[in-house]
Amino acid sequence: MNFRQQVAWTPELGKNAEFKSICSSCCTAMGEVPFTDAALIILYAQMLGASDAFTMITTSLLPLTTGVMLLVGTRIVNRFSSYQKAILYTTAFSIAMFALIVAAPYFQPYAVVFLLLVLCLFSFSHTVYVAAWFPMLDTFVTAERRSSYLGRMRFSWQLASALLLFGISLIIGKNPPIWMLQLTMLFSMIIMGMKLYFIGAIPQFLPREDVVKNSAPQPGFKEGLRIALANKPLCGYSVYLFILNLAAYGTIPLTTLYLKKSLGAPDNVIVLISSLVLTGMLIGSFFVGNIIQKFGIKKVFLMVHLVYALVNFSLFLLGRSLIAGDLIYYLVGGILFIYSITFACANISTSSEMMALATPGNKVMAMAFCNAFYYSGMGLSRLMTSLILGSGALAANWAIGSMAFTHYQTLFLLYAVCILFAAALLVVVPAVFPKGEYIYIGR
Repeated sequence: MNFRQQVAWTPELGKNAEFKSICSSCCTAMGEVPFTDAALIILYAQMLGASDAFTMITTSLLPLTTGVMLLVGTRIVNRFSSYQKAILYTTAFSIAMFALIVAAPYFQPYAVVFLLLVLCLFSFSHTVYVAAWFPMLDTFVTAERRSSYLGRMRFSWQLASALLLFGISLIIGKNPPIWMLQLTMLFSMIIMGMKLYFIGAIPQFLPREDVVKNSAPQPGFKEGLRIALANKPLCGYSVYLFILNLAAYGTIPLTTLYLKKSLGAPDNVIVLISSLVLTGMLIGSFFVGNIIQKFGIKKVFLMVHLVYALVNFSLFLLGRSLIAGDLIYYLVGGILFIYSITFACANISTSSEMMALATPGNKVMAMAFCNAFYYSGMGLSRLMTSLILGSGALAANWAIGSMAFTHYQTLFLLYAVCILFAAALLVVVPAVFPKGEYIYIGR
């Protein structure tokens, strides 16, 4: 049975499709580890001769492209005969771009520019994949199984990614040559190629009776966008997500640069800390349901802002003038571990609120609209950081008494201030300050 076959949904076939889609998501996550995890792409770009500014740009392309092009991606997906076919074609294109990224060192002296261009194409194919992925899941994951399925899927791919990064950190050593990073990326590319098998083994399911019975005609692209723009709570919430991610999403890649360039951390320690970050996200995703149930989503949102600000302020204070030796690596790793747990809680909470605010009958466009702001904030956070680093606007070194600081630490302080500013926008989040009369499908 494959994606070309149209079959009627049954519980057995549905569960089989769920298993294959989870395997596919693990292959996707492990294949994209070099680009979604800041450490590997930063180390690779630096070895190619990229400046701090260009290095930060490499970490911004995937979320920025997803945010800017997600609505376009939905239109491209609609041109394919099935969601599986759209994913297969975009995955094949991603693998081709992946191979060119691995070959980037052979394009010197233009290797950095070549890397950025190919990463742009890779990121766009990922955007089309995101646009097709969730609609495909809806063809075989029933409403009753949706929460448990999404939990198992997220747990599985985060665990797979964390284990892969942990293994890479053990293999590459303190100062790996560039061919070693090329081999790790080539291994990730092969794993991504396995996704073709799992997606191709998922058939096209005929619409289920419950879906047909409860479905309503979906509005066209323009009408759907108009409805989303008319949903003021959704628009306000989208702007809030944009500002929050703009303030907070640059922390991890900037910390990687800080570890590498200022603290002199060995490369395997940097990758090990990255695997610790993924482990924190895994733990946060596992417990977030209980956390929201116990404290409520309002307190979770407030906690997210507080922890984000404290993490960045702590990173601002941590420096060689205060802590010597390897102890600082443990402290930075522990701080990022706390940050990653909080990030997972924020991710689930924001998605929950997003779904609650989506207008019934226009959920696909509403989610795409909100996610466009969400991912744009992520990408611009890293892009603006790269521009600030490249402009030389910040003093490379400065001091307060006996405490010395670098421009990386200055940016951590700026992040902390911006996160506190973003907290003022919580007034537009209905879960925190409910007001007005509008459709709100709470949890």
